[in-house]
Amino acid sequence: MNYGYFDDSRREYVITRPDTPLPWINYLGTEAYFGLISNTAGGYSFYRDA
Repeated sequence: MNYGYFDDSRREYVITRPDTPLPWINYLGTEAYFGLISNTAGGYSFYRDA
């Protein structure tokens, strides 16, 4: 199963098949901000802790 490749020149992983067997989720964050983004364009974010 090959869903993409790593592009060394751009330093990124390129997804060529979005039909991954499980959701592909990227986590982004700093000390104050945190976000989740999936390969199906879903996600959410938080600013600080509630």
